[in-house]
Amino acid sequence: MTRHPFKRLLSLRQHRWFIRFIIPYGFFMLLTLLLGYLLYDRTYEVVENEVTGANLQLLDQVRDTLDRRISEIDSIAFQIMNDPQISGFQRIDKPFEGANTYRVLETQQRLYSYNVSNNFIVDYFLFFKNSGLVLSSKTTYEMPRFYNQLLSYDGTDYETWREELFDRYYNREFQPVRQVTYQNKPRTMMTYMQSMGYPNRVNGAIAILVDNSQLLSLLQGVDLSQGGWASIRDREGRVISSIGQDMTGPEGIAELPARRGILKPSEGTDGMMISYTTSPDTGWSYVVAQPPHVVLEKVLYIKKITFALVGLFLFIGLLLAGWLAYRNSRPLLGIVTTLNERVSGQAQRPGDVYGFIQQAVSGLIDNNRQLELEMEKQAPLVWDTFFERLLKGEFVTMQQINTLLSHQRVDLHGKGYAIGIIRLRGGCQEAGENRLRHLDLERVLVKEALRDLLGNEGYVHDIAEDRITLLLVDRGGSVDDFQSRIASLIEHLHQQMEGVLSERIVVALGGTYRSLLEMSSSYEEARQALFHTEMHSSRKIIWFEELPNESSGYYFPGEIEVRLMNYTKAGESDELARLLEGIREENFIRRHLPLSMQQLFLCEVAGCLVKVHDQLQAEQPEAVRTLFQQLTSTTDPHELYKALADRFAQMCHTLDQRKKSRNHELVDMMVESLNKRYKEPDLNLDKLADELGMSKVYLSQFFKEQTGTNFSDYLIQLRMRRAKELLVGTSQPINRIAELAGYYSSNTFCRAFKRETGLSATAYRSLETGNQL
Repeated sequence: MTRHPFKRLLSLRQHRWFIRFIIPYGFFMLLTLLLGYLLYDRTYEVVENEVTGANLQLLDQVRDTLDRRISEIDSIAFQIMNDPQISGFQRIDKPFEGANTYRVLETQQRLYSYNVSNNFIVDYFLFFKNSGLVLSSKTTYEMPRFYNQLLSYDGTDYETWREELFDRYYNREFQPVRQVTYQNKPRTMMTYMQSMGYPNRVNGAIAILVDNSQLLSLLQGVDLSQGGWASIRDREGRVISSIGQDMTGPEGIAELPARRGILKPSEGTDGMMISYTTSPDTGWSYVVAQPPHVVLEKVLYIKKITFALVGLFLFIGLLLAGWLAYRNSRPLLGIVTTLNERVSGQAQRPGDVYGFIQQAVSGLIDNNRQLELEMEKQAPLVWDTFFERLLKGEFVTMQQINTLLSHQRVDLHGKGYAIGIIRLRGGCQEAGENRLRHLDLERVLVKEALRDLLGNEGYVHDIAEDRITLLLVDRGGSVDDFQSRIASLIEHLHQQMEGVLSERIVVALGGTYRSLLEMSSSYEEARQALFHTEMHSSRKIIWFEELPNESSGYYFPGEIEVRLMNYTKAGESDELARLLEGIREENFIRRHLPLSMQQLFLCEVAGCLVKVHDQLQAEQPEAVRTLFQQLTSTTDPHELYKALADRFAQMCHTLDQRKKSRNHELVDMMVESLNKRYKEPDLNLDKLADELGMSKVYLSQFFKEQTGTNFSDYLIQLRMRRAKELLVGTSQPINRIAELAGYYSSNTFCRAFKRETGLSATAYRSLETGNQL
């Protein structure tokens, strides 16, 4: 019986050759393919995370910048609403009769103190329902003329616009971007609305116009080509501003799964990759949609290269197998010959696949560096905002200041601080752009000289084309030594600038204070000193304390009133006491006021007290009404001021105690919630902060202050305690114990358990149960 031809090829010798060469080679090929797949999978994941993370980082930067701008707009509107003169003007219904005409001019002039340097804000207007007037720091209009000549909304007539303005109460509301005609030019603007009066009685409104082009400029770093779009949405899902065509609509991505993340392409996203982040302060969402191949261009490129290399290796393996088959089996010779003829010259070693990976990773590193540079460019804007808030006295506690300084990596710790203002005369006699360019050049020269002279003992900030503000820090020594060093510094500055500037510079300095919270007072004093030098003096440097004691009026400016109200409502007893003492010294010791002027001053302080009561919606006690009865009849203003100060202190103490009580209730609620819900695997600080409607950062700091333990450490302790009880007291498997202790998987639980105890869960169970036996 003849044997089959194929069986003849597989002789014993050939079987040995197969075992010695083919099986090891096949195993080597499988191992190589497995390692190649793992390398590709990991590389794909890393590159994808880096690319999508870059978009999220840019959105976070846009969110933080816009949050600061919104905070500034809220601050402006709050100051205007609380201005007593503006509040009084709301009741006037015949503005051009009798003395009301003077009140119109006086109210408009009052708005000069609220000029803004925020480049997002185009202008702001105050609409008064009773008088029918529109006021700004520059103009006064009657409402019909204002709407027809200065500002109108496309598609809305005057009557409809007026109904929208006064028929409902607006509370810090941003209206979506609309097409408007502003100063006879078409513009796209977002409008911030704040009603004046009460929800059931609207007396007017504040409208702040925000330039849409400034909003869109923040998103320039995102690639929106090939159908991509970006939008900013408010808490209700309305599109505030957008670039491109929002294809998904509000309902398409109305329910974002978290505050920050990436949505993969799906039917719900119209095939787009969605990057989004949400502001914890305003609730606004910042959404960017891009085609997947635009976002993952480098990732897809690596994918193609990787698959091409894998295919090439497989092809070479087939050639090698064919060659071995050719040597050991004549029936396969024809097949091998045909393959060699068809792929002639292509069976070569491939290039280095790591070169492609290195090229992609190098590109990602370059992109990251570019993003870091963009973030560094935004740092001066943050510093300018901090400086402006410091000069305006908008900070309530040192913790707020220290947080911003640590973010900017600036050290302002010292024993004393003072504000100075440098006035550039500007020798250029021409007006307009030539003079501004000349002032810019002189300002740069002076700032460079100041940075060399100040070192780490001072910082500079532009406040106008011809003015520079100095923040001077006393690192040690007495007040006299500090003032001597400042005088020496100014003298050196004059010497360096002599012959460089066309005219001399003038320096005005405010008083020296021990806290950065009082820099607004020093700044106000420096402004008064500067005004005095411009009007009455030709000196190069003048201190506020050197000014003649002009006691024609009392001292209680608007920024002092705002700080007094803020400290009281925040429960800052120490800061409130220092501020009240400073006001007392200024009005009763430094200034020799007549009795009538002292009574007016006390009326202002009492009015501030009433405002605090009204804002807290608290009923005025009998003691406050008694103080008001004594305002015009008192013969001892010092005692009455002391009574008012005591009332402020009582309110501050009450609010502080109430805040501490709420803190105890909040921490008890958090601890109780953790004790009940620690079994939930997805329970974390982000989720709890969302449920409580609070900031994650604040909640973390609050929990650490109240309990002395980090939130995450406390949660882990609860879970570990429960896991130990189950390990010792039950025979349940490890995966079930992990589930009952609040972990997604047994692997995660085992790593956490060993990190906390130094033992594996199995070893801990054996040790504890053995000890019990």
